[in-house]
Amino acid sequence: MTKLFGFPCPAPVAEGNARYAHAHRRWRQAVAGLLCCVAMLVSGQLHAASSYLLGPQDVLKIRVFEWRPSAGVAFEWVPLTGEFTVSAAGTLSLPIVGTIAVAGKTPEQIADIIGEQLQNQIGLQKRPTASIEVSSYRPFFVTGAVATPGKYNYLPGLTVMQALSMAGGTGTMDPKIMELQREALVNHGTARELEVERLSILAKRARVTAALSGSDKVTMPPELSTTEDQETVSQIVIAEQELLDSRARSIKSEIAAVQQSKALAKNQIETLKLKEASLDKQIDLANKDLNSVNKLVSQGLTVSARQLGANQNVADLESRNLDVSLAILTIQQDLAKLDQDALTIVEKYKAAALAEATEIRDRLAANEEKTRTAHALLLNIEMRAPVAVSMPSADGRVRTTTTITRATGSANKTYVVADDDPVLPGDVIKVEPQDQKSGTRAMTSTQ
Repeated sequence: MTKLFGFPCPAPVAEGNARYAHAHRRWRQAVAGLLCCVAMLVSGQLHAASSYLLGPQDVLKIRVFEWRPSAGVAFEWVPLTGEFTVSAAGTLSLPIVGTIAVAGKTPEQIADIIGEQLQNQIGLQKRPTASIEVSSYRPFFVTGAVATPGKYNYLPGLTVMQALSMAGGTGTMDPKIMELQREALVNHGTARELEVERLSILAKRARVTAALSGSDKVTMPPELSTTEDQETVSQIVIAEQELLDSRARSIKSEIAAVQQSKALAKNQIETLKLKEASLDKQIDLANKDLNSVNKLVSQGLTVSARQLGANQNVADLESRNLDVSLAILTIQQDLAKLDQDALTIVEKYKAAALAEATEIRDRLAANEEKTRTAHALLLNIEMRAPVAVSMPSADGRVRTTTTITRATGSANKTYVVADDDPVLPGDVIKVEPQDQKSGTRAMTSTQ
């Protein structure tokens, strides 16, 4: 019995013995076919792994063979056969060969390096053949809004959805987490209400400021122009502008009423003055008539009854003149009161604006304190369970954005991924609430 390629085979026979010669040829063909299949299998594995770049914590299964024609066997280098782990520095320490830098290289490249260095170290004529298979890939990491963040073993063909499933997913049925999520939802709602209230208070403050300064337009403060919810802000500002316009119309209407009353009073005074002038003339004539009557009475040319009638006429005219003068004074007093009423109207609205400004200041301070409390509670919940602060969508699912940070050469690249995107060993998968990050799939680089 002899060996072919290290396998036992029938002993050579004489050429005349056709039966044994035929068996010998068939056996040689079978062994050659087997070796061809093995070579194809190893080649396929190397080709599949050729695109994979090695890194720290990868465990490699190495086998090194050397074909020795003189003995007709494939010699196995036992010290170099086994499983070896890539160090944190990205190197591989092997017997005889020494230390090899493997980080960033493919298994096929490392196989060539092992064969070449072994040939150089021993001084072999023919380079040994090394086969390398990744028996255990370096882990990947999941963090953020997942049920169980941590380190997980990598599997070939792993996708983002599968990786998140290994971490418990972005949702959980843990009663404690659900209770924390309910608290987070309440605090999220409170924070949103407080934010809308803050925008409303700032708009009110802008309106009051415009009213106190005599401006007819509400000027949007910087806090409102930089907020994201511009639609809500526009509606609030429009409402406050309408309120400012309404109050301005009320002031104008009240002052216009006062001015109308003043105009009417002035007309009355002018009429009374004309009447007063007419009475003055009548009194002068009545006095002249009375003087004439008095002379006639003194001369005995007329009776005293006529003198009495003349005196009564003068007294009546003077009384009517006094009534007109009193009416003029009364209307002049009303005019002064109307002027005071006009000032009172302006001061009334100013006092109301000042009181509202004080109230707005107190409300804004209270709003800021409540907002700080709501955010502090959310931060506390996030520290206890990040998944609990993820805001659900309309269908009840947690809205999150998933990113992968991957080492590429000397830099780390972070980008947003979808559920069916591939995961590589060493990746750091981070799940964050969608309202805290952009949903666009844009590549960014960090050193």
